[in-house]
Parts: sequence; structure tokens; C-alpha cells
Amino acid sequence: MVKVKIRGIYTTALTKLLLDNGFEIVQPSIEVQKRFNLKYNESPFDLNIYDRLDKQGVYAYGDLKAIEAFCKVLRENLLDVIIRRFEKPFNTLIQTQFLDVEFPKLSKEKLDEIRNCVIPTIKGHHYYKACGINISSTVDMAEKLISKGNPIDKVEELLKLTIKNEFPNEGCEVNIEHVKLNGNIINLGKAIVKAYNEDGGYIELYRTIKREGLYNGLKIAKEIGDYAITEVKLGEWYLKTRYFSFDNQYKGMYININTPIELYPRCIRYVDLEVDVCVEPEGDAWVIDEDKLNEAVKKGIVSESLLNIVRDKIKELLKSNIGLSSV
Repeated sequence: MVKVKIRGIYTTALTKLLLDNGFEIVQPSIEVQKRFNLKYNESPFDLNIYDRLDKQGVYAYGDLKAIEAFCKVLRENLLDVIIRRFEKPFNTLIQTQFLDVEFPKLSKEKLDEIRNCVIPTIKGHHYYKACGINISSTVDMAEKLISKGNPIDKVEELLKLTIKNEFPNEGCEVNIEHVKLNGNIINLGKAIVKAYNEDGGYIELYRTIKREGLYNGLKIAKEIGDYAITEVKLGEWYLKTRYFSFDNQYKGMYININTPIELYPRCIRYVDLEVDVCVEPEGDAWVIDEDKLNEAVKKGIVSESLLNIVRDKIKELLKSNIGLSSV
């Protein structure tokens, strides 16, 4: 039996998930002892799990057997989880591995459901907890209201109204946080929110091009003064960016395939899944970098199930007359 210590905003959900899969919780917090009716156990851990600083996932380290068991549970339960594995020389006598685990949108939602089996949980709990201290504290207050018997739907409505001004709206500037599978974060620069349909989750972003070069995949000159219009649908597996010259000539479109898109107070965020679709102005479209996602599956960074979803999304895009319908 793998002995695991857990701390951070994902503690309740991961404790439930791992207990259900035969793990033993050691050194539990007082809160976890109460929620799961556990006695304090001082045993040393085989696996230690704790929050990343950005709250977008967890770090974990332990012996190889414990790491493998944890990865198996994550793969079986969290569709879009990203698992980055590294070897760390914590103990020269034991092969120790280190994990950087990312929980994109669907993983957070599944962990919400698991947490809700233990204690009443606001929809979007883990997403809100990753939105910064102000929103995180407001969620804590909202869930205290639920614990006192207030209807959860009324509390969720009040929460949304309370934190609404924390998020961007039309005219605001946001960053596009493009997270790579290896964990590197590429900031695509400031973009202006030109349109935002909150009910539909549709956002249109405008960016000016400030460097020369080539548009990735399109092999078309990138010139200073060009501009980009990016169509974002929150929760979608891709985003579309159309490029124009300074005199409004359409240059082509680049469709980035990614984990379902999330909106944070200062940025649009997703994990790039490497595969992209390029579209010429005349409408001809082609797929690039499929091999990179296939390699990520082989390395265990993403699951085979996620790969299948990406393939289906690409088929849908290629059948949708994407090039001609977007100009």
C-alpha cells in the first residue's frame, strides 16, 4: 500500500481519489482527519504531494512504485491531465522521481465533483482557487454560507456577482498564456478584448504584430504593423487566429489545438497540445506537428484518450470549411 502525504487546495479531492484507489493517507491535516474520519498517522510517506505556486496543479515526489501508482490513478480519472516526469537525486539509495502535474479545465472540474462527494463544493471550486487570493478567499466565504444551510445555487449566483469585476471585459488588456507540454510558458503578448459575450463564453482579441519573421506553419511574412484577430470560445479545444496586413489584407489563419480554454483575471490560459491547423487565404488547410503530440503520448505526458479527442476535433475542423467561413 502506497503511503501518501497531501497538502494544498487539491487535498480533499486527491485524498478521496487516492483512498478509493487503495492508497494510505499519512500525516493528514486536522481538516482531513475530520472530513475522512482518519486518525493521525505519523508514518513516513512514499509519496509527497503539494500545490504548485500557481495552483494550476501539484508537485509530487517519491519512489518509483509510488509515482507509477499515482500516475495510473491520474490517467484513469482525469482526461486532460498533463504529467511531466523528472528524476531527482533526493536519496542516492532509492530511485526518486519528481512530478509536475498540471490540471487543465476538465481535470479541475472532475476534482470538483470528487470533492463534492466529501463536502458541499461550489461549481468551479478549484478553478476559482487558482484565480488569486481575492477570488480564493471569496470562495471560502461562499462555501461557509453553504455549510450553514444556504442553498448552493443561490450562493453560486452571489459568488459570480461578487467576483465579476475581477475578470476582464470589453476594452481590457489580457495576456495569452500559452503553456507548452514541457511546462514552459510562452506569453503571446498583450491583447485587447474587442468583444465579449459572457453568456456564450465568446471572446474576440486584437493584437498588433511588433516583430518581423514568419507566421508559424503558414510560411507567410510577418511584418511590423500586421494585426491578429483571435476568436476564443471558453471551454473549447482550440482557438483561431487570423492574420492581416496593416492595410487589412487577409494573410491566413492559424488554429491552435489545446486543452479547453480558461479565462483568468489577467489572462486567457490553456495548455498547447502541439498539433495545429494552418489555413491559407483561399481556404486550403493542412495539419502540422501531429508527431509531437504522438511523442508526448509515448512519454506519458498526455493520455491516449486525449489524443483521440484531438484527432476528432481536427476532423471536425477540416470538414467545417474553416478557411472560407472565417473571413
